[in-house]
Amino acid sequence: MPAQQLNGNAAIDLTPFKELMLRTCGHSFEHEREQALSAAMCRRMASRGIDELDSYLTLLLRESDELSQLTELLTVNETYFFREPDHLKLLIDTLLPELMAERSGRPVRIVSAGCSTGEEPYSVAIKLQEKFGPESQRLCAITAVDIDSTAITQARQGVYGSSSFRGICPAILERYFEPAGTGKYRVTSGIRKQVEFETANLLGPSYPARMLFPDIILYRNVSIYFPQQVQREIFGRLADLLAEGGCLLVGASETIHHDVGILSLVKRDSLFFYKKSPKFIIAERRMARRQPPPLERTDSRVALSTATGGLPRNQAPPVRTVTLTRASRLDETKRLFDEAIECAHKKLYDRALSILDDINEREESFEKAISLKGSLLMNVDRFAEARDVCESILEKNTLCLEAYLMLGMIARRHGDDEGAFKRFRDAIYLDSLCWPAHYFTGEILFAQQEWKRSRSSYDAARTILENGSAVDHGRKFFPLSFNAEQFIVMCRHKLSLLKEKK
Repeated sequence: MPAQQLNGNAAIDLTPFKELMLRTCGHSFEHEREQALSAAMCRRMASRGIDELDSYLTLLLRESDELSQLTELLTVNETYFFREPDHLKLLIDTLLPELMAERSGRPVRIVSAGCSTGEEPYSVAIKLQEKFGPESQRLCAITAVDIDSTAITQARQGVYGSSSFRGICPAILERYFEPAGTGKYRVTSGIRKQVEFETANLLGPSYPARMLFPDIILYRNVSIYFPQQVQREIFGRLADLLAEGGCLLVGASETIHHDVGILSLVKRDSLFFYKKSPKFIIAERRMARRQPPPLERTDSRVALSTATGGLPRNQAPPVRTVTLTRASRLDETKRLFDEAIECAHKKLYDRALSILDDINEREESFEKAISLKGSLLMNVDRFAEARDVCESILEKNTLCLEAYLMLGMIARRHGDDEGAFKRFRDAIYLDSLCWPAHYFTGEILFAQQEWKRSRSSYDAARTILENGSAVDHGRKFFPLSFNAEQFIVMCRHKLSLLKEKK
């Protein structure tokens, strides 16, 4: 089949090519991304003068250079300087000084994994220079890698156009860049020398020596292009690579998807990152968070008395009897929780709150009941009490999405937009599909006339809501307050207003 017909022929089976790309570079080309794969294949087949798919597949399997050429066409290199600045601030002001103190004078090793055209590692180098001056070259060693050799070549050259300088401070531009033609700037030689670039496939059989045992890995906004099984594989590899006590930072929308027990998830200054700690510490923390509380001794005695009329003091109780007692307690708790929800829907708020207090006395770890109580307190304008409830949740579980979302709404109700923004951002870190957090972030940015960022937030909320499964996902946060269909309409309305804003 001629290559030019590939794009428009829906009957073409691209399965072996999709499997090859998934296996070799980790990228998935299902659904809408299949068109990008077919377009890239069309270009490469035309370039090599090949008409048949089987012949091109044979070429890809035989020639690694051709596979690299196809991969480079499919790699997304969308990045810019000082992206997600809060993460950079955390890195430079907090994590690096701590690691410098721990590393006994040796340079702290930083790896930018999936660096694209180099804006991220150069941003780190500039921030280091700003904070530590010329000493930064002795204090830190930066290695940056990407699968795309063309992107790495561009990164080494350090020449960038206007799209890489979104909102950059003019003083930084003047200090660390020099004109390099119309509308282009080049990173100064001092900053370029501080970054070593390598071509590397994160799913490949081996990594360059410079990547070994880093103290910090920046793996931001890379895994979003990988399917779940590949995300876990690469994250596990990077975790193994990391030096003991080292830190791994992912993008804001990727955090929760990597919380799979490989590294410790740590919160600092409203931001999340991963840290390499002894595995038994991670396991103990996870078990403590997820296991139900132990049975009280009085429960066992009651069960034994009822079932057997009493046993000798030193005889162990039957496991089956205790398990049934625990199960009956859980059944009763669930029944009460369902009753509280029913009362809430009928607007019998006092009755619902009373039931939830009863549940809390029985099962202090029943987080759903505590979250629902916070939601009901907000519904009846008892915001101070709702805030206390949310903070009590976070004392026990720093990963409770609903608590962050409620605290954001409470802060916004009291005119604290900065506090609300941070809480909504926390919620998005925990789950990128949290559409209420995206929507209310858009509301804050809209009021601040941050048109572009506001548009992005509204669009994210709308996209999630228009996905059928995402509507149910959104309802779980506030089943009594949010109407997903209404929010779709509001998002569309705000986006229409923003069309003419710049």
